[in-house]
Amino acid sequence: MKPFLLLFTSILSAADLLTAPNASVWVTPAMKAARNLSESTARSPKDLLTVAEKTKWEETGSYQEAVDLYRKLAAASPYARLVDIGETPAGRRMYIFVASKDKAFDAPTARKTGKPVIFFQNGIHAGENGGKDAAIMLLRDILVTKKYENLLDSAIILSMPVYNVDGHENSSPYHRFNEQGPREMGFRATAQRLNLNRDYMKADAPETQNWLKTFNKWQPDLFIDNHVTDGQDLQYDSTVAIEDTIQVHPAVARWVSEKWTPQLWAGMEAEGHVFGWYVGGPVRSGAPFLTMPFTPRFSTGYTAARNRATLLVETHSLKPFSVRAWGHYDIMLETLKVVGRHGAELRAAVEQADRDILKPGSKLPLEFAPAKSGVPYQARLLETETYTGAALGGPVLRYLAKPRDLNVTLIRTAVPKTEVVVPRGYYIPKEWSSIADVLKLHGIRSQVVTQPVTANFEVIRFEKVSFAALPFESRFQPNFEAKTVVEKRTVPPGSIFVPTNQPLAKLLLNLLEPTAPDSLLKWGSFNTIFEQKEHGADYIMEPLAAKLFAANPKLKSDFDAALAADPTLAGNPRARLMWLYQRSPFYETDKDVYPILRVVE
Repeated sequence: MKPFLLLFTSILSAADLLTAPNASVWVTPAMKAARNLSESTARSPKDLLTVAEKTKWEETGSYQEAVDLYRKLAAASPYARLVDIGETPAGRRMYIFVASKDKAFDAPTARKTGKPVIFFQNGIHAGENGGKDAAIMLLRDILVTKKYENLLDSAIILSMPVYNVDGHENSSPYHRFNEQGPREMGFRATAQRLNLNRDYMKADAPETQNWLKTFNKWQPDLFIDNHVTDGQDLQYDSTVAIEDTIQVHPAVARWVSEKWTPQLWAGMEAEGHVFGWYVGGPVRSGAPFLTMPFTPRFSTGYTAARNRATLLVETHSLKPFSVRAWGHYDIMLETLKVVGRHGAELRAAVEQADRDILKPGSKLPLEFAPAKSGVPYQARLLETETYTGAALGGPVLRYLAKPRDLNVTLIRTAVPKTEVVVPRGYYIPKEWSSIADVLKLHGIRSQVVTQPVTANFEVIRFEKVSFAALPFESRFQPNFEAKTVVEKRTVPPGSIFVPTNQPLAKLLLNLLEPTAPDSLLKWGSFNTIFEQKEHGADYIMEPLAAKLFAANPKLKSDFDAALAADPTLAGNPRARLMWLYQRSPFYETDKDVYPILRVVE
């Protein structure tokens, strides 16, 4: 900790600093009552209460408390088990909790039941509290108090107590100062300072690798990721983003839009929630209200790319801790009710999605843009005013306890922004087998080539390559322009063929197509191809240039044209040398060339 911060915190506590500015000015009677949450506490055995409940939602418990409560639930019910799934970088154990009336505590047994598997994820951002405690309470009401025991008749439930375990235990009263309680909160990133909700594709974090192995085993049908959002104060206590556009298979999208969404909305509003669509930025008068698909670096974008029904929950950071937990509890509860009524249809939709393999020659959207038209929507905002801030030296926004309902155009339909033609597969050179290892971690099937393969392949070359000045999530990400050419190549034995004829083809293309927003190339996994390893000396290049010009008059005319068009090039001897070197037979042929070949024949 820096010296000035040590001095400052010795004078003022977090409670002293944040007594009012981080509290929402809009809390309804229904939010204060938090009916299902308070009733759950009232009917619970005392030894199964969370620290949050015991402290009237002033605090949240440690990770160990959550694990101990899950163990107690498993001990109290024959229908539950806590399963170890791996270790964090700091040496803590990670778990998944399984609730099944069929005692299907492993993935093969679960599949035999024919029931949909529902996955609740908590604490990916460990300071975003609510989902962790709410999931324990809901499972307690299913397994112990048996208020909702019938929900296990038609579903198997997986609950991750906390995903970012090390971040959860990095707890402080000074984390997430724009969140209203609890007193201490975990940290957004892991012990390695990685944001797990940016890591689903590159899978750098051991936590992500454990998660992927677990997901591949269980193949959940429906996924809910519990978050707490930041940003402007609103009337809403809970908002959601649901993937039901071109990011996900049409059969799954239909189930989401026709079964899940309307019944979830009706149930939440009946309970008194101010419930709405999640948007990342501010809502402005006259601007459309956009809810676009997430890219696969994010949890819900990733699970949608695997054609699963998926939901991002964003309760609001400025609402009281109990209100946020109430939102998480009811969203999970209402979802399980929907699955109880329509679980068989969900399973059928997911099975159809896994059967419908992408066809070579068809087009797959990789990036999305909002449609031009939408539907009327009422955004539930709050009135504001501004005042002059002495510290900030300018106008500062202040929210007022007065509702402002803004009529906007809601656009939830996405259209392709960039598309790619689906190849028959990809060849990965043996020397890049680490890329095949990442694909295997995602559950993507591949095979080793035993005989040479000679054919015409699509080869991707890159131009205008640049890099950001600073890393993002430990990676330096390239910017580039891509050009595809067809070349005859021979693939040697030991290379790895990855076919698109498999259920995870959509995910495969998002990983290996360089222009995909979260491709492994864009995440920096191929950065060495952009590095020049050899260099020409001026005293060698100058006499060599005369021979090159004599042998290739067009090269001389191109050189003269380039000098005339670019005074900077003309006045820089080293740049002139490089221009010639890059067009000579001595230049590295594999620089700026994607080593993975696209199979189109």
